[in-house]
Amino acid sequence: MKNKRNLGYITMSIVLFSLSIIYFLYMLFLNFSEGEEFIISKSISDSSFVFLFASVLTFPGFILHYRYMLLNRNRTITFKQNYLEITTDNGIKNILYSDVIEVENHTVAWQGRNPWSDYTYVRLHLKNGEKIYYNCLTTLINSENYLLKNERIKKYQIANLYPWY
Repeated sequence: MKNKRNLGYITMSIVLFSLSIIYFLYMLFLNFSEGEEFIISKSISDSSFVFLFASVLTFPGFILHYRYMLLNRNRTITFKQNYLEITTDNGIKNILYSDVIEVENHTVAWQGRNPWSDYTYVRLHLKNGEKIYYNCLTTLINSENYLLKNERIKKYQIANLYPWY
């Protein structure tokens, strides 16, 4: 299931970047068939705008996905009635909802279709000053509703240009 989720998030970046490479190969073939002298340099110059445009749109998605995969590795969060349970390779950590002061949900400000518009993360502020992060690739068990139903906890929806933590 994890691979399907990862593929679902990164597919748009892969497709868009692949189209720019296909366009470069098309220009290479076209210049070769027309008998141009400097085939590679002409093909690069003809396809450079498409490649740069695709790179600007896809590299942030690649970077976010790689970073989120590293931060998410082997992490599971289970939302229970009165606490959340964070399971990692190092063990299990229980956090009571009464220890959570505020919840910040960080999303992408530019909600038009871009390859990284679905990447989000949540930051939990605890009473002891600690901050807990989890991202869109984290495996969640049960719903966050147990946490979000608590009226004592402040909830914020924050739109970032690029959801990096």
